[in-house]
Amino acid sequence: MLGFKIYYEKPTGNVVLTIPENSNDNAVQTTKEQDFAMYPVLQARDQEAVGFIQLEFGQYRSDFQTARSWQVDVETRQILFEYPRFSVPLSTIVEQLQQENEELKVENKELKLAIAESAEVQQRDKIENQLAVAELVETLTNKEVL
Repeated sequence: MLGFKIYYEKPTGNVVLTIPENSNDNAVQTTKEQDFAMYPVLQARDQEAVGFIQLEFGQYRSDFQTARSWQVDVETRQILFEYPRFSVPLSTIVEQLQQENEELKVENKELKLAIAESAEVQQRDKIENQLAVAELVETLTNKEVL
């Protein structure tokens, strides 16, 4: 059984080739030279500019399954995994916004109705106050005449 083998550019750490792990008990480990002879992506590169890491069988298996990509830290030779960022699907966001929009429409309608009722009450109060003032003026005017 063989673990993952990672070939990467030494200057940048960018992965050139990831050879998956092999669970076969009869799997044979290949050398760097054999891999360069077998894989065209390696053949196109200078062997001195490409490094590789041989992992143990099962090592980082779940990381390789879930990561979007990986590269190698050129100083520490550690594998740096980049994992997907899970976000809310656009259809869910649209549904939420539609629901919120409907709620805001209802609230807006209720507020407009409340404002109209308030304006109506203020108009009645204004008329009552004007009548009261007119009555007061009439009462005062009549008293002066007597």
